[in-house]
Amino acid sequence: MTKQAPKLMIMDACVLIDFVKTERSVLKLITEHIGPAYVVNTVLEEVKDIDDQGDLVDLGLIVLEPELEDLFAAANSIGPTSFQDQLCLFSAKRHDLACVTNDKNLRKLCEREGVETYWGLQLLAELHKANGITYKDAKEIALAIHETNSKHITAKIIDKFIVIITRQEN
Repeated sequence: MTKQAPKLMIMDACVLIDFVKTERSVLKLITEHIGPAYVVNTVLEEVKDIDDQGDLVDLGLIVLEPELEDLFAAANSIGPTSFQDQLCLFSAKRHDLACVTNDKNLRKLCEREGVETYWGLQLLAELHKANGITYKDAKEIALAIHETNSKHITAKIIDKFIVIITRQEN
């Protein structure tokens, strides 16, 4: 989580779900203080708390229509990643975007394909570093994400995150 966040990024559903369930306004702050964030339109199928593409735009996200070749490639891909994750990877690669995901399988695939990856909480730490959010708010949002997604955002991950933002305070 110590790398600097990218200027151009694409968000995977798992990160969107974490932020939307806890504090959706942080997405707009991320796009204002860190950089543009894209979302493949098919992600709507995975994010139950987003009704339509307009909701994504209201949050400051840029809706990306996948290329036909990427749709076919994703549909024909095999392995542990979903169709939407494959589209996220192909779109990131095509448009030179960093992929923001907490999904280990997608991260491995991105690494193998030379696509830069970032954790969701890494963006929250970068937002704090850019003075876009207070220490208290960053910590509260991270703890809320842990409560709603403790299987993937473990107490150990939260402890590391708190160390990072505490160092930023000093």
